Amino acid sequence: MGERLTNLVISENELREIDEYLAKTLIDSQAKHIFLVDKSGQLISKHGSATRQAASAIAALSAGVYAATNELARQIGENEFTITFHQGSENNIHISLLTQETLLIMIFDNRAPIGAIRFWAKKISTALTPVIERMSQAIPTEFGGGDLDKDLDLDNIL
Repeated sequence: MGERLTNLVISENELREIDEYLAKTLIDSQAKHIFLVDKSGQLISKHGSATRQAASAIAALSAGVYAATNELARQIGENEFTITFHQGSENNIHISLLTQETLLIMIFDNRAPIGAIRFWAKKISTALTPVIERMSQAIPTEFGGGDLDKDLDLDNIL
């Protein structure tokens, strides 16, 4: 498969921007839960009443479902499927590719039409993709940032 694990660098301001947008969208969309996760299954942001433990489990399982679905796509000659939707008797889960490194997970009750779910997913994608792309372009540095060569005097370390 050859995909690398994500390496997002998330600043407090970017996380706040994501959280504020998703909190408002949770109310406006009437979703039960909205999660932003990286493709390795790490939870970035959660909104709704799920505990952190439950949200982390849903994030990891959803990333696995997404990866398996994309392997299925490759087996039938598609590059990828960007959306996975599961419909239950009471709840629906919509998993979509937000950026090449992140997934959006939305859980709605069974009264929500698929068109409405897709509308909200697209709206979130449009709003958050620029923020997430900034995060993926940030270069991680050790010791809180800066230039390591300047911060450490390697010749005089001992």
